[in-house]
Amino acid sequence: MHLRLTGDIATQSGLGIIIDDWSGLTRQHFVAKDYGNGLLGLVVVLVCQDSELNLKRRIRLSKKEKKLYLDIMLDLDEMRQADQQVRKKYVAERLADEVPDVLRKYSISDFDKVRFIEDFKSWFLEINKSVH
Repeated sequence: MHLRLTGDIATQSGLGIIIDDWSGLTRQHFVAKDYGNGLLGLVVVLVCQDSELNLKRRIRLSKKEKKLYLDIMLDLDEMRQADQQVRKKYVAERLADEVPDVLRKYSISDFDKVRFIEDFKSWFLEINKSVH
């Protein structure tokens, strides 16, 4: 499974460091795992921008590419005020909650959704504890 973690963020959110720390490790962790041919990739975009921009969450399942693209919307004011440990915990929890919720809405043949969700949730809850 190809899993990419990226962001559309305001620098003062502090998310750049989290994305830098987690994206490579996450990609390496999931690339060797096989959940079937129904879904080959997942692209998660952490979006943390000024609320005045009125950005809307995007979710798109490309059956041709066999990829799911989705945004996780984060509150810029909340992120600005938090320290880095609180940010990491908040982002990990949001990922572990929201990605599985989105996946459950889709019926994807030849994809072990249950096993992927378990792996995904445990990865992001663990990575928060292990990476500085």
